[in-house]
Amino acid sequence: MAKVKKKAQAHPSPAPLVLRYLRESRDFATGFLFILPLLIGYELGIALLRSQVINWAHGIIRLVFHLFGPLEPVLFAVLMACLVVLALRRAERLRIDAELYGLMLVEATAYACAMGLVCSFAARRLLLVATPPAHGSLARDIVLSAGAGVYEEVLFRVVLLGAIYYGLKMWTTLRPGLIAFISIAISSLAFAACHHIGPFADPIEPARIAYRFGMGVLFAAIYIYRGLGIVVYTHALYDIFVSLNR
Repeated sequence: MAKVKKKAQAHPSPAPLVLRYLRESRDFATGFLFILPLLIGYELGIALLRSQVINWAHGIIRLVFHLFGPLEPVLFAVLMACLVVLALRRAERLRIDAELYGLMLVEATAYACAMGLVCSFAARRLLLVATPPAHGSLARDIVLSAGAGVYEEVLFRVVLLGAIYYGLKMWTTLRPGLIAFISIAISSLAFAACHHIGPFADPIEPARIAYRFGMGVLFAAIYIYRGLGIVVYTHALYDIFVSLNR
């Protein structure tokens, strides 16, 4: 009697699509292309509003470009153009994947809303911290929120957290888990501390520092597990929601 081979039962599963989304949305090149409109919107907004106030993290990064004097805007434009070209080559596509970026925007919006609820409860109920008053027009606050999402995440998560992590990994024999813990803690503490410096800074109070530190940890976790694009939009949208509720 001829043996009948049993056909493998097909089990349709959305897992491949989900895994593809999780992988591609976390890719650094994809994230950079995703945040590019936010960066351009912030820069145009500052120029159109003719505001002398810029995001403080932007000001820190800008100090490097100030060394080149009048060539600063040209150098910045050339750098952005080079990064765009490299990101497109890295992503191996010459067009924007609207479906992918749409899902990323939905995910970031969900995180921002969740953080808004959690952080609002922690600030007003647990830490007894009142929402700070707005310092200018709503339009300027929204533009500055976009800048905060881009520049603060680049400064504290990409540069500082990354530098600490890879520095400790290269020069110490600590376990990767401990290195990640130290990197997140130091970068989040720096993130919290910098919100208490400058003319528009929050008062130096333990509760406020703890609140900002907790936010830094949350942003670091999103950056590590979901990538640059998601954390930048989460941060920017969270700040925009806060500005709209003032």
